[in-house]
Amino acid sequence: MGTVLYPRMDAKVAHRLRDLFVARLGSQVEFSDSEFDSAFSSARAFPPTGGNRISESELRDLRRSCLDTVADSADSAGRISTFSFDLAIGRILYQAGTRAVGELGDPYVWDFLTLILLPDLAAKRLAMGSASLDSTTSLAKRVSGGDRRHVFQRLWKRWLIFGREIVESGKLTEDDYVATIERLITNRPRLARAIGEAIAGSGYSGSDRREYTRVFMRILQQTSGLVQIRDDDENYLRDVVETVHRQTVEFLNRAETSSHQFQPRR
Repeated sequence: MGTVLYPRMDAKVAHRLRDLFVARLGSQVEFSDSEFDSAFSSARAFPPTGGNRISESELRDLRRSCLDTVADSADSAGRISTFSFDLAIGRILYQAGTRAVGELGDPYVWDFLTLILLPDLAAKRLAMGSASLDSTTSLAKRVSGGDRRHVFQRLWKRWLIFGREIVESGKLTEDDYVATIERLITNRPRLARAIGEAIAGSGYSGSDRREYTRVFMRILQQTSGLVQIRDDDENYLRDVVETVHRQTVEFLNRAETSSHQFQPRR
C-alpha cells in the first residue's frame, strides 16, 4: 500500500502555536477545528514526494482513538496514572505509524500531531507529572518535535525500539528509557530487547539502577567499537549482553569498595 504521508507544521506557525500552548497551560487547552482545517489544507502540509497522504477523516479517527483509549484507561473517578496514559497513547501512536515510520521521524510531523491534533491531551499529560513545574522554555521543548523529552514522540519511539513486550511489562523506568534510547539504533530491535531485559532484571533500583544503566550503556558502546554486535544471532547477542552485565556489576562493586576504603575516619 506504500508509505502514508502525515502533515507537517510550518516552522513559524508551530513556533506561534507553541508559545500559545505554553501560555494557556493551567487554564484550558482545546482542540480547534479551524486550526486543524487550516493546518491540514496548508500548501506546506505535505511534501511533494511519492506516497499516500493520510486523509482528514483518518486523522480525526486517530484523535478519537487517543481520546477513547485514555478514557478507557481511567478509573471510575476519571483518574489515570502517568504509566497508564503513556502506555495507552504510545500504543495508539505506534499502531498508527506502522506504515509511516519514516514520517514519524520528522519533527514537523510531531508539531502537527501535538499542537494541532492532540493539544488537549498533550496539556493533560504535562499537567500530570513534574513537567507542570518546568520553566516556560522546558515546557516548550516538551511540545517541540524532535526533542528527546517530547510529550508524545518519546512514547512512540520506545514502542518502536523496544517492542510491545518490554514496554507493556512496565519493568523499564523513565530513567531507563532516557539513558538507553538515545544510544540505540532503531532498526536493531533484538539488541534493544536484550538490553531492556538485562536492565529490568539487574536487581538494581533507584539511584543504583540509574548508575547501573549508565555504566552498562557505556561499556556496551565501548564493546561495539571493538567487535561487531550482530543482531541476527540470538545466542551470540545473549552472550554479549550477559558479558556487559557482568562487567557492569564488577565495575559497580569495585567503585563501592573504593568509596568505603577512602571514607575518613571519625
